[in-house]
Order: sequence, then C-alpha cells, then structure tokens
Amino acid sequence: MADASQPRLARADEAPAIARLIDAAYQPYRDLNIALPDVSGGVTDAIEHRQVWVMDNLSGVLMLSTTPPTAHLMNVAVASQARGRGLGGVLIRFALKQAQDAECQDIALATHVDMPDNVALYAHLGWHETERDETRVMMVRPLP
Repeated sequence: MADASQPRLARADEAPAIARLIDAAYQPYRDLNIALPDVSGGVTDAIEHRQVWVMDNLSGVLMLSTTPPTAHLMNVAVASQARGRGLGGVLIRFALKQAQDAECQDIALATHVDMPDNVALYAHLGWHETERDETRVMMVRPLP
C-alpha cells in the first residue's frame, strides 16, 4: 500500500484536476497582474512521460524531469486549502531524491522575476541564480 504522505505518480484521468490545481495555485499571482506563462500546459504529456507526481488526495502536484545530467523542477503547486501544512517541502524533497536516484548532477528551475518570495525560498533551499531575463529567473542546485 502506498504511503499517503508521499507523492505518487499521477494517472492520466487526473490531468484535468491537476491542471485546475496548478491554475488555482498561481491565480493569486495573476490577481497581482503578474503576467505568467501557461502554468498548467503540458500536464497530459508530462503524465504520459511519468513526470508528474501528486499527493494522494490531489492537494499538491510536482512536475519533474530527471534526465541526466540535469533534472528540471518544472512545477510545484499546492492547493489553497492545503497550504501551510508542509506539502511544498515534501514535494521539493521528493524531487531532490528523484533527481539523485536518477543520477543527475544538479537540479534546475525557472521562476518568475515578479515572484521574489519564490526566488528567496529556492535560494534558502540551496539553489543559486544562474541567469535572469525580463520574465524569468533561472536557478540551479548541485546534488550530492
């Protein structure tokens, strides 16, 4: 039996609910007039490629590519009703473990320049900024 407190691979039939969760998680940023890209696009394809993990009750989602040498943290989203429970940390730690298990040397991500709290959070968790453009901050974290 799977551990409900750990992420599991998403199922194809969950794609619409996962896309809604992601869109809802980013809505507060859109409400601040931050022009975000399509944050939930590609969910169906990512599920097919085994790149999407969810908390068992769909309270959180992780999209992650683990093709060496660099893993890519594509998305982490937590449902509004589940915020403050540490699910984001569970998902990020899971991503790091998956990347290590895939023998990746590092894990990269991109976040939005108008989301400085995200940049600060990832910096606190060991990522460092590698590049910045008009809309994105690219960051990387070495893996042991």
